[in-house]
Amino acid sequence: SQKIMAAVAAGQPPVLAQAYEAWTGELIENGSAEPLNPYIEGADGLSSDDLADFVPGMLANNSWNGTVYSFPFNKSVRAIYWNRDLFAEVGLDRAPVNWTEYEDFARMLTRDTDGDGEKDQWGTAGQISAWMFENLLIQNGGRVLTDDGTKAAFDSPEGLEALRFMVRLLTEYGKVTSGYEYQNDFQAGKVAMIEGSTVSLSFMEGKYTFDMALAPLPEKKQKGCFVAGTNVVVFAEATTEQKKAAWEFIKWFTSPEITGRWAAETGYAPVRMSAMESDAMRARFDEIPGLEDVLAQLQFASYEPRTAAWYAGRKHLEEIGVESALRGHMTPGAALAEAAKLVNAELVGQ
Repeated sequence: SQKIMAAVAAGQPPVLAQAYEAWTGELIENGSAEPLNPYIEGADGLSSDDLADFVPGMLANNSWNGTVYSFPFNKSVRAIYWNRDLFAEVGLDRAPVNWTEYEDFARMLTRDTDGDGEKDQWGTAGQISAWMFENLLIQNGGRVLTDDGTKAAFDSPEGLEALRFMVRLLTEYGKVTSGYEYQNDFQAGKVAMIEGSTVSLSFMEGKYTFDMALAPLPEKKQKGCFVAGTNVVVFAEATTEQKKAAWEFIKWFTSPEITGRWAAETGYAPVRMSAMESDAMRARFDEIPGLEDVLAQLQFASYEPRTAAWYAGRKHLEEIGVESALRGHMTPGAALAEAAKLVNAELVGQ
């Protein structure tokens, strides 16, 4: 983000770049993002069938006031990774489907397996993650920001219940780890289930020896899943020929064949529904039990706030709201209240 904004300020932006929605919002505000509707609707554009084939909500999430400014690229959803062998040892044959089971299963899977009086297996583990909290929040009927995007809404009864659940899950029946240590512990069989991006498959494959499967996130009041990852923007200062070439590239990487291959080989989600039926994706679904159900979460997925202030606001939510509660530095209620104050200050100042 810093490099992109510095290049824009210097009048030398790239032709195209990956950008989170909050970055794109800032680029639109300063006039740096090229509107893509003329390309979509032009002679070399996309048909109505093409547009209808994109994952529901993805193009709308890349549009501001009816104008498309970016296209989805490396998008992912969160999943439960579970060790079927460890689950079977305690009589479980499926992943949890709701919060009650999530906690109950984690409790059953947290064990002293060698009888020395110390825990050596944990039900779950995770890193400090605003993404995990956001998913829990919407599963509980909460919202990140108010509908008009002017104020934090996560400091609510729904948010408090979600954060308390997250703290209880990761501190009583799991471990809070640094970096990707939680993935290493899962691969080593020390942790029975973890939450992770679908992209985590690329980093874990070939590093575990047990029977593993994926599952959608457990639900509470409703199903809920935030899509993560960036989109691609084209810069207004590019030449006409460069913009044409950028559009050709966008059409290519969002074509069913290429987005299907991209998803199968990286763990990112296809951005076109027809890609789910591609040979590459069908083969991947056969290889990874549960992956198809995980990607089905795209049908009801949510997207993070797109206001430019959310880039800083999200850090406040993660570092003050989530981390302070998980580390025991503040109560969940106090942590959310403090994070909300900081987020509101960012929103007022944008």
